[in-house]
Amino acid sequence: MSATPAPVPRRRHGLELCIEVPAVTVTFVMMLHITANALLRTFAQSPIPNTLEIVQYWYLPIVAFLGFIAAQHRGQHIAADLVYAMLPRPVRRAVLVGGCALCSVLSAGFAWFGWGEAVHAMEIGMTAGVSEVVSWPAYFLVPFAFGSLTVQFALAAARAIRHPEADRGAGGAGAVSADQEASSELEKK
Repeated sequence: MSATPAPVPRRRHGLELCIEVPAVTVTFVMMLHITANALLRTFAQSPIPNTLEIVQYWYLPIVAFLGFIAAQHRGQHIAADLVYAMLPRPVRRAVLVGGCALCSVLSAGFAWFGWGEAVHAMEIGMTAGVSEVVSWPAYFLVPFAFGSLTVQFALAAARAIRHPEADRGAGGAGAVSADQEASSELEKK
C-alpha cells in the first residue's frame, strides 16, 4: 500500500483572483465584525448596531454568490455520478451537453429575473428590514452571479460538443478530482 502523492498545484488565473480575493476578504471582515460584536455585547453590553442586518444583507450574499462563481469555474460543485459513470460514452456526452445547456438556460432565467428585482430594489431604495442599512446594491449580485454561471455552463456545453473524447464527469466543468490527478501522475511515472 502506497500513499498517493499530493496533487500538483495549478497556476491561478486572473479571473480566479478577482473572484476569490474579494470573497476571502469579505469573509475575514465578516469574522472580525461578528467577533467584535460578540465581545462588545458580552463584556461592554454595547453591541455593534445593525450587525445582523449587515451580515445578512451584505457579507453573506457576497460570499455565497462569489463562491458559486468560483466553484463552477474550478469545477468543484458536488457531483453524484451514480448513473452517469455507467452510461455508454455517446450517451454521457448527450447527458453532459444537455445538462450544461439546461443549467445555462436556468441560470439565464435567474439572471433576468434577478436583474428586474435588483433594479426595483434600487428604485425604491430598499433597506435591510426596518433598519436604516441600505441593502439594494447587494441585489445586483444575483444577476452578476447567474450571468456568470450562464456563460460558464454554456462554455462547458460547447466544450463537451467540441471534445467528446474528454470525459468531464457529471459536473461538466472540465475539472478532475484529486484522485484522478494523482492517478494520472502515477501513470506518467
